Formats: sequence, structure tokens, C-alpha cells
Amino acid sequence: MTDKNMTFGIVGCGRVTETRHLPALRSLESARVVALADINVDRLNHVADRFHINHRYTDYRRLLSNRSIDNVAVCVPVKFHVEVASAALAAGKHVFLEKPLALGLDESDLLIGRAKESSNKVMVGFNLRWHRLVRRARETIRQGTLGRIQMVRSILTSYHENVPEWRRHRTYGGGVIFEQAVHHFVLWRFLLQSEVEEVFATSRSGKWDDETSTVTARMANGALVCSVFSERTMARNELEIYGERRCMRIDCYRFNGLEETSSFEHPGGIHSRLPNIKDTLRELPIALLKLRHGGSFVDSYRAEWRHFIDAIGRNTPVEPTLADGRSALQVALAVVESASSGHPVKILPEPAKSRPA
Repeated sequence: MTDKNMTFGIVGCGRVTETRHLPALRSLESARVVALADINVDRLNHVADRFHINHRYTDYRRLLSNRSIDNVAVCVPVKFHVEVASAALAAGKHVFLEKPLALGLDESDLLIGRAKESSNKVMVGFNLRWHRLVRRARETIRQGTLGRIQMVRSILTSYHENVPEWRRHRTYGGGVIFEQAVHHFVLWRFLLQSEVEEVFATSRSGKWDDETSTVTARMANGALVCSVFSERTMARNELEIYGERRCMRIDCYRFNGLEETSSFEHPGGIHSRLPNIKDTLRELPIALLKLRHGGSFVDSYRAEWRHFIDAIGRNTPVEPTLADGRSALQVALAVVESASSGHPVKILPEPAKSRPA
């Protein structure tokens, strides 16, 4: 198998499959989606018709038995992640597994153990780790430009009215903590290169479990984090990183959403804005090209798939790993526990090999 003829099957035909993964894969010459599976026949046919996919299955095991499929994307409710991903590995497929990894750490460890027994790749789908602005910000932080990081503030909110019932309930992997907040739990570690030591959370439920949640955290490097997550407001996806020398803001929904200012400059001053204006003008031609495909946020899905395909073709490591997925889940479970108990929850350190590279 070469990176010129990789075939894919996708299990689960939800909104993200239809609006993110399938458009991303269709835009890559090295990928060809040949099969879909979903227990909802109407949904299956709707998505398959839209993307002209002939092989359609209501039982995912029939998709896995199709020998013409090299790689499988698992995009089902979280409750079934480990079951389907394990079966895909047993069938000899490379696996792309949407976040979060599972509902519990025991399940995660079971899948990690099965993956170690396989020579196939398993990658967890945290697309924001492949967002071009996030990766630029990470490199700036690693170079020490901001100085010692003191604080991170983030917000991730959205509004989806017509969603499947499972997304409303934590027991199936729904609710804002499992469905949304894990994206930023991963970014805390990824950007700061440090583990989460303790969290404290409050949560409000409505039509959804954990409809809105606030989370504060302490990182192992001493940085403090304050984040807000909500499923029932508006679309925001931003992070601010405050260092001793400089501050940085990332807006994942804007092409010029990476801003950096000195800690000693007034944020509204012209001198603090000039570098950002120059960056905007320099990146505008590239941004206009990306807008044809949905902008930088949508492009992050294309970037993660490009990495997955390249890792398979070259037999190189994938990222995010199952260990990264487990770490994000561990934080999410601690947040749920804190929101339920009203007390801070400490997070046990993971083995060194699981820490971010």
C-alpha cells in the first residue's frame, strides 16, 4: 500500500463526518472513501448519496470485513469507541478514532493494550492540535518568547439545536465536558508542554448534561488556567496565554487570529498593533485561498488527515496518540468529579512516556 491509493471506510455518519471528515478526505488525492456504516439507514443513505459512496452498511462489522478497505475512521458515539476501534484493529485496519477516547480509563487502557499488540496505526482526532495558528503559537512558546507562562484563559462555546439524543447525555459521551472541553484540555498540555495537576469545576445542566461548565486548573509548571465551555450560546474558540514578557491570543475561527503583545505595552497602542497588521497583510493571500475550503479551522481537519495518511505511508509515529487521548480523558473525568462534588480534584501523574513530546 502506498500513500497514493489509500482506501477508507467511516463508521458513523453524523454531522462531523458529513461536514468535516468527508470533505477533508475528498480534498486529498491520496485518500478515497469507499464505504460508510451507520445504524440509521436514512442518515447513511443521505451522506452516502451526497458523496457518491456505493458501499453502505448498517452493521459496522460488515464494513470491517471488506478487504478493499485499508483504514477506518471511528466516528460513533463515545460509548462505542473502544468496541469499534478494537474490532477495526483486529480486522487489520489502521484506525482514526474521534475524540474523546472512551468513557473511562479502564476502557482506554484496554484499547491501548490492544493497539500495542497491533502493528497498525491508531490516531486520536483532536483537530485543533493541527490548527496552523495553534502550532505556530506552540513553537513561539517553546522558544521562550513569552517568558515564563503565568496564566491561560480559554473559551470554547457553540450552539447546535438539532443534535442526536446521545450528545445530550454524559453517559453516552455527550455534554459539553466530553464533547467540547476535551479539545482545550489537550491544548493545555500541547501548548504549555506540561501536565494538569488539579482541576476545580462548576457545571450547569439544561437540555443537555453539563450544558455549560467553568474549569480552573493548575499545571505542573505552575501556570494557572481558567476556561469556559458551553453548548448553548454562540461560536467562540479562543485561548490567551500570558507570559512574564509577552502575551498571546489565538482565535481559531479567524485567519489572522494569532496576536502577540508585550506585557509592558498598552493593548490598544499603535506599537502593539503594528506587528499584527503586518502579519495579517502577509498572510492575506494564503487566507483567501483557504477560505475556498472553509478557512483555517476547517483546514485543521484536512491537516490531521494529511498527517495520518503520511504516517501510514512512511511508517512514522502519529499524533495525537492514544496516550494523549487518555490524558485528556483523565482531565475530563476529574472535571466531572469536581463539578459533582464541589471540590478540587487532583490528577494522578501519568508515566513519563505518556507526556507530551
